Amino acid sequence: MLREFLDLIIMQFKVIKAYLPLMIFYAIFFPLAFMLAFGFISMRSYYPYILSGTITFYMSIGIFVTVSQSLGYERRSGRFSLMVSAGIPKELYALSIALGNGISTLIMIPIVIIIGYFLLHVIVKSILFLLISIITSIFTSSMLGITVGLGIKNFYAVNQYSQIIGFVLTFFAPVYYPITYIPIPFRYLTLLEPTTYMSQAIYNAFIGSSFSLLWSLGVIVYGIVLMIINSRVLKSI
Repeated sequence: MLREFLDLIIMQFKVIKAYLPLMIFYAIFFPLAFMLAFGFISMRSYYPYILSGTITFYMSIGIFVTVSQSLGYERRSGRFSLMVSAGIPKELYALSIALGNGISTLIMIPIVIIIGYFLLHVIVKSILFLLISIITSIFTSSMLGITVGLGIKNFYAVNQYSQIIGFVLTFFAPVYYPITYIPIPFRYLTLLEPTTYMSQAIYNAFIGSSFSLLWSLGVIVYGIVLMIINSRVLKSI
């Protein structure tokens, strides 16, 4: 079982390799443009939010959208059914797609942090908290991608809704600014979005606050709920 899983991961990396130029662009030039734009109009005290928001954006778009659309394509092309008929468990194949995209995004995040250090002079105060927040965020983003990719039957609907949900989770949640900027009762609505927990966990890790662990706990709870939903969705396929 472990060997099959490793073979699936290698296969996913071969697919991702074809999109290497696009990944390099998003890893370097995209955050560069974001940080330059927001850096000129923001106060220095809000620079960590720019960096945490950019990383959360990668979680939302780079993992969630990619995983959901990859699963949608796999089902449409018949490869998902072919793999299952070959004896590979559905859960294992879906997890390999999620893990492959998660690792590729994890590789790009240090580049974003380095760019943020040289452009905005933002220093990570707690590397441990940052690692915990990023790993839990990758987990939950992957689970959400699996939910949409397998829960929606139509491939074109998956592409549309994944992009809509991805941008809603990025720009209609307190990702690039403090959650306290949102007036009550709308502030409570943002707690329904997983990106709220992700961005707050990453931001607090940058400033070295132990509140990062509390927000990361919220990310884990969100991911576990989605994992339970995914297990039921996979049984219905």
